[in-house]
Amino acid sequence: MLRDALYEKRCLMVCGGGGVGKTTVSASLAVAAAHVRKRVLVVTIDPAKRLLQAFGFNDALLQEGGAPLALSGDVLTRLGLPESAGLSVAILNPKWVLDRIVAQSLTPGQGSKLKDTVIYREMGQMVHGLQEYTAYEWVTRMLTDDEYDLIVLDTPPAFHAKEFFNAPAKIRNLMESRVFQIFIPSGHSWIPSLLTFGWVEKLLGERIYRESKMFFETFTGLRDRIIARCGKLAEFFSQREVAVVVVGTPESTPVLELEGLIGFLEEKRIPVEAVVMNQVERASEFTPEILGSGISEELLAKLSELKLHQDAKADRAFESIQRVKSRHPGREWVEFPMVYSLDGFEILKQNAAQMR
Repeated sequence: MLRDALYEKRCLMVCGGGGVGKTTVSASLAVAAAHVRKRVLVVTIDPAKRLLQAFGFNDALLQEGGAPLALSGDVLTRLGLPESAGLSVAILNPKWVLDRIVAQSLTPGQGSKLKDTVIYREMGQMVHGLQEYTAYEWVTRMLTDDEYDLIVLDTPPAFHAKEFFNAPAKIRNLMESRVFQIFIPSGHSWIPSLLTFGWVEKLLGERIYRESKMFFETFTGLRDRIIARCGKLAEFFSQREVAVVVVGTPESTPVLELEGLIGFLEEKRIPVEAVVMNQVERASEFTPEILGSGISEELLAKLSELKLHQDAKADRAFESIQRVKSRHPGREWVEFPMVYSLDGFEILKQNAAQMR
């Protein structure tokens, strides 16, 4: 069960479509876990501004990323946690993670040369799957170093979710491909290095040629490490200490994305710990008695009309959830209600309380 996972697992991977509140669910899981685990980290890739503000951080963190930041005592209190709770937040910045890999794999001189090249600076945009790979690299490294008892990883939206789970294999295939090997300096490949041909310098220009040659000469050592790591990362999801939580909403399109993602994970034999249906409309609790006397008939009629509209939305949500549940029996389903509030703390507190 999801509640047990908060106590026992070391990594919860939260995936789902865009706009389903996946990042908020990730944060809620982390808040719930912080009640029972000493060191909890939530890593997010694309956080909503409201979430950052709820955690007490500004927009600069979204741009810079970097090392995890512990929440202040005031923020912990507002989240319903004791000031002694250990809850931290990190924004995934692929370049920051890649810089750390370079520092661990190459000498300072090699690392400096590599990071000075245009290709390295643009790798985040050029190499498909690098963001996903760096997420794996970072999280697994922190788990190995035992820095946190539980890490909640908020993954990219479902449009890229399948790519996220396929990233280790894709990065490894790229590094081992003949297309990549053709640029490796001679001695590391049976194919003569493309960069040894003079016409390439004329085609690319002296500066780009020089930087490209330096990049591939230096990157070779890093490439070997990435290939070795990809083999281990491909097995990451099968570990008993890792759990996957899928998030959706009752609307038709998110339900289709949800079922497609569940089917994909089943094909990959990646176990799903629980399915969270977020933003579930509830029936209105309005009754005329709540208002007391002295209310105009016109206002009462409008409020009654709103109640009917709300109840109809709740009925549709209930029917949608029952249909999808019937197609996927035997799974744990957790429902988070739609909360019409600007207070991010209150939303996280309510969701977390439901899971404890």
